Amino acid sequence: MCFKRNNGMTLIELLVVMVLLSIVSSLLFQGLSVGLSSYERVKKRQSEGQPVMLASRWFIDSLSGIQAELDASNQFYGSADSISGMTHSPLLGNNGMVQRITWQLRKDDDGQVALYYNQTGNSLRIIVWPTGTVARFLYRSTNGYTQERWPQPDSNPSSIPDGEIPSAIVLEIVQPAGVVSRWYVCIMGRTYPRIDYRDI
Repeated sequence: MCFKRNNGMTLIELLVVMVLLSIVSSLLFQGLSVGLSSYERVKKRQSEGQPVMLASRWFIDSLSGIQAELDASNQFYGSADSISGMTHSPLLGNNGMVQRITWQLRKDDDGQVALYYNQTGNSLRIIVWPTGTVARFLYRSTNGYTQERWPQPDSNPSSIPDGEIPSAIVLEIVQPAGVVSRWYVCIMGRTYPRIDYRDI
């Protein structure tokens, strides 16, 4: 007797293949979902960090161009919540064009702390930190002392400020969770005004 062999798949073989395909596809989908969630987390962190990075870059660039001035109306002044001076790196306009700029820390109506930039009548809100944040400006002199005011109050109120600028400026931000961040600005140029024939 001769038996004819069928070349097709049996029902058990078909079930085994289907089970294997479902296991492989579930593993692929799980890997894809982990990859997508990682991508979304990275994208979210980048979008949250980008404004902070941009704001710190603007802050550092504009203040690193601060220059010492002999003229009292153009001299650098700073307090814990405000900085004012002449820079050759303004945010608005061309680099090299000397402009008076002001950086201010203000508490908004909702309690958030915001960093503002002012130049020639334009006021820009650069970045906002959550309610409960404490921020302040600090100034470092060439001898290494750090203070909250520049120029440092003199015991002689009639003395005229000499136009010296700090060697470094720091914006210190303490967020409600206790996270402390600092933006450092190193003044690379001359900290005293240049005296030339026009000052005689």
